[in-house]
Amino acid sequence: MVGGDRRPGEGTREAKRRRRAAPDAGGSNSAGCQLVLWGYLAVCLLWFLRARAWIAVALGIPALAIAVLTIWGWIDQVSILLEVRRRWAPRGVRGLLVHSNSEAWKDHIAERWIPRIGGRAALFNWSDRATDRGSLEARVFRHFCGETRDFNPAVVVFRGLRRPLVFRFYYAFLEVRAGRPGYLEEQERGMFAALGV
Repeated sequence: MVGGDRRPGEGTREAKRRRRAAPDAGGSNSAGCQLVLWGYLAVCLLWFLRARAWIAVALGIPALAIAVLTIWGWIDQVSILLEVRRRWAPRGVRGLLVHSNSEAWKDHIAERWIPRIGGRAALFNWSDRATDRGSLEARVFRHFCGETRDFNPAVVVFRGLRRPLVFRFYYAFLEVRAGRPGYLEEQERGMFAALGV
């Protein structure tokens, strides 16, 4: 952004807090990265075909490995979403609620979310993950939430075979403890609207 194009509060502590406590549920869009990756591979292939320069192969191997891993991840994602469609969609399940036994949010989720969501979301208690390792709930959690970044509590909202929306609440609950409940309310509104409740 350039000088006068800045939105009010952009770059301030409040804007940083908002990005962390109420992140975009759609996640990052990797289409640009994919385009660059495939373009790079095409250049390496053309270079090799034209000049028989083996350096082009050497430079293309890491990108090819990334492409293979990306395709594998996409296949895994589609297989999970097809399984969700087969097993959960007929029962009206539109999402997965990931929670835990933490005192910071356990009561709030039990009293405000679960009664409202009802059967529209499958439940996955991260505190009991050792017993649910191979379940569909655990597979959805690992693939779409991961265990590396503010993953709990979270709500995954399915959208057919497209990548689901993931509402992350960890930092929103931290902000509640700091006396700022607005972020949690904002995230909850978006989650309930996406689930249609």
